[in-house]
Amino acid sequence: MTYPKFSAAFFDLDGTLIDTGPPHQAAELATLQVFGVDAFSEDHPDTFGHGDVPGSRMVADHYGIDDPEALLNEYLRQWKRIAAEGIDLLPGAESTVRTIAASGIKVALVTSGERPYAEGFIKMTGLDDVFTMSVTAAEVSNLKPHPEPYLKAAKLVGAEPSACLIFEDSIAGFRAARAAEILCVGVGDVALSAEGDDAPDMAISSFVGFDITNVRPH
Repeated sequence: MTYPKFSAAFFDLDGTLIDTGPPHQAAELATLQVFGVDAFSEDHPDTFGHGDVPGSRMVADHYGIDDPEALLNEYLRQWKRIAAEGIDLLPGAESTVRTIAASGIKVALVTSGERPYAEGFIKMTGLDDVFTMSVTAAEVSNLKPHPEPYLKAAKLVGAEPSACLIFEDSIAGFRAARAAEILCVGVGDVALSAEGDDAPDMAISSFVGFDITNVRPH
């Protein structure tokens, strides 16, 4: 089967391939409760997709917690506890990754998470035979919404940005893709409702039934 002229496809991890939105929120709330905050404020900052360190700083600043490092350490402890119960791949994610890889397109993981977390995911899901490489927080100076993670991935796989495709679920990811001038398929409710510069080039509700032949390069 011949697909459009994509050389590489980059997948975000949290919320795109695995359903980490609810456990992320649960870990944040449990963390705040340790610091004396019983519930999220109505204007609780959207930290999803920004990475653990920036996200912890956002939360600490918002709630007036003067030790973001301690907040981060507690969040990681809570996250480990919750994640140990199991986090599932989102519907259609595995088949999409494998189908794209089988077509000859290089697939890579691009996440704001830490490398042990990314490698653990790849091993846990058995997708280590299809991912060419991964870019994590350790390999870049700037996290999403900065374009550096995706430009770094394109360079590492030897592909021009114009020949790449990104799968994302967050506004930070959509902005990173736009800044990198890489075509972006947004997955999920945020993608379907995003507008203007915050929106991906194409939005789908899930990977179920996704057909890459319907996506065209710039």
